Amino acid sequence: MDEYLAYFLDLRLRVRGRQDALAIVDRCIGLIARADGASAAELERLQREVDDLRGELEARFGPKAPISQH
Repeated sequence: MDEYLAYFLDLRLRVRGRQDALAIVDRCIGLIARADGASAAELERLQREVDDLRGELEARFGPKAPISQH
């Protein structure tokens, strides 16, 4: 879990000054923090929040692009 938190903290530094991006990153950090040691019921709630966030991001930026392999 630490590597995910480190990634989002680094990302937070890279997007500073962009309030919309900071809000998304902070939301992800909050989800990660709440997942640590969460019960099964809480993990289900968190999964729904992740799914909601995914939907919001797809609506805003479009679907995830396929990975190109060379």
